[in-house]
Amino acid sequence: MGLTQKEFIHGVVTTSFYSKVERGMNKISAVDFLKILMLNNVDEEEIMNRIFSEGEQVKSEPDLKVQLLAAFNEKDKEKVARLNEQIQDSNMDDNIKTSVLLIDSVVNNKIGSLSQMEKNKIKRKFYEVENWAENVSTLQLFSNSMLIFDFDELEYYMRQILKTDIKNKPISTQRIIASICMNYFYNCYKNKQSDSAVYGFRIIDSLASIPDFGIYKIVANYYKALFSGDKKSADEIISFLNKYGAKVVANTLPKCHI
Repeated sequence: MGLTQKEFIHGVVTTSFYSKVERGMNKISAVDFLKILMLNNVDEEEIMNRIFSEGEQVKSEPDLKVQLLAAFNEKDKEKVARLNEQIQDSNMDDNIKTSVLLIDSVVNNKIGSLSQMEKNKIKRKFYEVENWAENVSTLQLFSNSMLIFDFDELEYYMRQILKTDIKNKPISTQRIIASICMNYFYNCYKNKQSDSAVYGFRIIDSLASIPDFGIYKIVANYYKALFSGDKKSADEIISFLNKYGAKVVANTLPKCHI
């Protein structure tokens, strides 16, 4: 349209925010999006038709992600690698592609082959997004990339998440945050930093009080028992998980040998 970004947005959002929308780093609300179209006399119906037309081309993307999750849980290395190739060739968000690349690297033991430059590129994404801890894409990316961070960095990012209004986030976002905590607890165990697990415990306590998060709270209690040396409680939780259909979860937990 021959307009600058400032002229195009008419003050509906800030120029810096909109600049990141254009680069795929921020998401704009439907209300603001339609308001900008209206102020620029753009045919909303034409834009919507274009969006839905493009959506037809990528309608299989959610299915790819479901398949990837199943392959990851089954540790099916070949399938993960194959799905990674398909997703890299799709129109998915760049953060999702990076997350999937990391999943493939973890499952196929290729994390060590990532160059420092590649690791730094991933880490930079958290500085490029305003309020990364409020952004679903960067939260998901963090969950999948925690293995490339030093422990001090992990602790710093956990403190940032803790400062957000966790309980009032969408359930899907809270689930991602809960998964981050599960990965963080394991890192605390691996790095012998049990005292730092308190940030994860506080986040888990901040989740909405709904049954969906029951398994996360059970696992958090397991790590509390593990870090305090309470072998009896730890064994009881493992037994409970095995008895009630959560053997996959129980098998991923480090065992208490005290």
